[in-house]
Amino acid sequence: MKKRIPAGLIICALSVILLFTAVACQEEPEEETDIVNPIEITISVDYPERAGIDDVENAEFKIEENSTVMDAIQLYCNVNDMELTVETTGASVEGINGVENGDYFAKRTWQYKINGQLCSEKESEKKLEDGDALEWVYQK
Repeated sequence: MKKRIPAGLIICALSVILLFTAVACQEEPEEETDIVNPIEITISVDYPERAGIDDVENAEFKIEENSTVMDAIQLYCNVNDMELTVETTGASVEGINGVENGDYFAKRTWQYKINGQLCSEKESEKKLEDGDALEWVYQK
């Protein structure tokens, strides 16, 4: 006596096999944050003492080659879920992690140093190089 296998069961089994084959053969998607030509820098953020926020000290961070100071702080804040306020017309940093220019002292603003040297060039124009130390300070 011959046993018959219902067609629905065969189709269901083939569907499961095809599904597993398709999933097994899929390549892992690349992460959107993959950096093609990375350079490594360190980032520090020196908050005013009255802010009650722990400073960021020499955090190693990878950015894309030819990135600007603005690119680096935007990416760092994004990755670390920190608020960043940027004045769009002048492309300058107005606030980091909720500490805005003039919050604690009327004439103090966010400024940056590269390798210990205070910079006057706009954040959106100053490019970083491999090994640079970027430091954000809240000062006059």
